[in-house]
Amino acid sequence: MFSPHHWFEALAQSPIGHFTQTSQWAFAVIEMVHLVALAALGGSVLLLDLRLLGISLKGESAAILSRDLGRILLISLSLMILSGIGLLSEEALKCYYSPAFRWKMALLAAAVVFYFTVHRRTALRASAEANLSQRVVAVVSLLLWCGVGIAGRAIGLI
Repeated sequence: MFSPHHWFEALAQSPIGHFTQTSQWAFAVIEMVHLVALAALGGSVLLLDLRLLGISLKGESAAILSRDLGRILLISLSLMILSGIGLLSEEALKCYYSPAFRWKMALLAAAVVFYFTVHRRTALRASAEANLSQRVVAVVSLLLWCGVGIAGRAIGLI
């Protein structure tokens, strides 16, 4: 059985790791895909959370908005995970030792679990007028996703 360190080493030494480490443009292109997917994910989360807060799109059904934006979120989340593996392969050992990377992964896991459980259920049952529980769910969602972004940015700084 491999330890986590061995998995990170194996990723760094994998064909994709070798490609991203030796290619002049691979990391930049993969990061571009990652950031475009982040923008799509962030936009869909923000629109739905602003609706749950009662700030915008008040005339729209939160359930329909959740269904429609959920597709964008799933596609962008999938792209972010795939491109994230590519980014990780380029600097796997740096990320292994990075507290910011660990925070990002923990917050990402929490944000995804929260989205597919509490957030989704709240959006599907949301009333026309934003109530306290809808607002709390929206604020927690925004904090989790912002935390993922901040921790992700910190990986490059630390």
